[in-house]
Amino acid sequence: MRDVRDYKVASGGKERLNTASPFNIKDRSLTMRYFNAAEVVELYQEHTLDTGQVFTAEAAQMAYDLTYGQPWLINALAKEIVEQLVTDTQVTITVEHIFQAKEILISRKDTHLDSLADRLTETRIKAIIEPMLAGDTLGNTPDDDRQYLVDLGLLRREPNGGLVIANPIYREIIPRVLKEGQDAKNLPPELAPKKHGSSVQSAC
Repeated sequence: MRDVRDYKVASGGKERLNTASPFNIKDRSLTMRYFNAAEVVELYQEHTLDTGQVFTAEAAQMAYDLTYGQPWLINALAKEIVEQLVTDTQVTITVEHIFQAKEILISRKDTHLDSLADRLTETRIKAIIEPMLAGDTLGNTPDDDRQYLVDLGLLRREPNGGLVIANPIYREIIPRVLKEGQDAKNLPPELAPKKHGSSVQSAC
């Protein structure tokens, strides 16, 4: 979710990456497309073939409905279920297990979701996301910024060209993250979250 060049510049390095060849440059970013509903069923079926453990058709459909096929989320839901929630392969995985895994991922803020939260602190992202959540029009936000959010996977374009939050899980996470950030700003300095290296800790 972040360009290598971003890390180099943020850490105090020069923007030039000092590659050996002058032609060894970043040409473009590639986006992995989302799974469709049939591909989610096929992916989960691979687990069934390997272990005998069944995902109900309703469970696979709910995983798709909650994620719109976002690849990391599709895999993370299944991983949480088969490795933590339902380790007995004789037990069938149901819609309820999908919902349980979703809540765990959101509350735990795994790597992908933590990276997502970090992105929401960027000014040009907040300038688009916050009005959308409030039901306001976006106004004169640059087209490049809108496309940037689509490329990141935060937003998706509907058939009519409109922009919406990419999937229901993101729709749950984004308001929570923005509210947490606002609440942290309102805390007195001694209680505000402290950053230590790459982690964030809260005072007790």
